[in-house]
Amino acid sequence: MRKVFGGLVIVLGLCSLCLAQDNNAAARAGAGGQGTTGQPGGQTTQQATQGQAGQAQSGQAQSGQAQSGQGQVGQGQVGQGQAGQGQVRPGQPGQAGQPVPAGQANQFNQNQFGQNQQGQQGQQGQRSDQEIAALVHGACRNEIEIAKLAQEKAQSQEVKQFAEKMVKDHSPGCEEMQKLAGSLASSHNHQGGEAAGRQGQGGETAGREGQGGRLDWVSIHQQVADQCLSSVKQELSKKSSHDFDECFMGQQIAEHMAVVDKLKVLRNYASSDLRQKLEKELQTAEGHLQTAQQIEHKLKGESSERLSRRQGEGSK
Repeated sequence: MRKVFGGLVIVLGLCSLCLAQDNNAAARAGAGGQGTTGQPGGQTTQQATQGQAGQAQSGQAQSGQAQSGQGQVGQGQVGQGQAGQGQVRPGQPGQAGQPVPAGQANQFNQNQFGQNQQGQQGQQGQRSDQEIAALVHGACRNEIEIAKLAQEKAQSQEVKQFAEKMVKDHSPGCEEMQKLAGSLASSHNHQGGEAAGRQGQGGETAGREGQGGRLDWVSIHQQVADQCLSSVKQELSKKSSHDFDECFMGQQIAEHMAVVDKLKVLRNYASSDLRQKLEKELQTAEGHLQTAQQIEHKLKGESSERLSRRQGEGSK
C-alpha cells in the first residue's frame, strides 16, 4: 500500500512539473509571437502617423503658397491705383496677369510723367514762338508799307534809295515771321485808313476771342499796329517835296529805335532757333537806324542852306 501511494505521489509530481514546463514554454512562445508580430504593427502605426503629419505639413505649405500667391496678385492689383506697390502686366488670353515689381512700376510712372511734361513744355514753347513771330511780323509789315509810300512821294534820291532798301531788306524776314506765326499772323489785306477803320468796329470782339473771355494780346497788338500804320500814312500824305523827306526819315528813326528795343526783349523769350532769326533782324534794324540818322542829319543841313538862301533873297 505504501508503495502504491508513493508511486502516485511521484506520478503527480512529474505531471505537475510537465504542466509547469508546458506553461512556461507557452508563455515564452506567446511573448515571442507578440514581439515578432507586434513590432511590424507598431512600425506601421508609427509610419502612418508620420505620413499623416507629413501630409498635414504639405497641406499647410500648399496653403501658405496659395496665400502668398494671393498676396502677390493683391499687390499687383493695388499697384494699378497706387504708385510704388506694383502693377499687373497683361497676360495671354486665359492666363492671369504677372505682377510688376514696385521699382519698375515707379520708374514706368516717372517716365510717363516726364514725357507728359516734355510734351506740354514743347507745346508751350511752340505757342510762344508763334506769338513772338506774330508781333515781329506786324512791325516789319508796317515798315514795308510805309517805305512803299516813300518810294512814290520822296523828293531826294537818297531817300528813295533808302525806301527801296527797306522793302528789299525787310521782305524776306517778314515772310519768314509770317510763316512761323501761322494762324496768328494777320491774314487780312491792309489798305491804309480804310482797313484800320473797318477793324475799329470788329476789333473789340476779335481781341476778346481768348478762352474764358480773356484778352487776346496778339490780336490787340496787331490792331494797334494797323492803327499806327493808318495814322502814319495819313500824316505823311499831307506832306510834299522836302517836307515829306524830312518827316519820313524822322519817322524811320523813331520806328527803328522802337523795333530794336522790341527785338532785344523778345529774343529773351524765344527758342534757340527763333532767337537766331531775331538776332539777324536786330542787326538789320540797327544798320537801318544808323543809315536813317545819317540821311536825316544831311537833310537838316540841306534844309538850313535852303532857308538861308531864302532869307538872303528876301533881304535883297
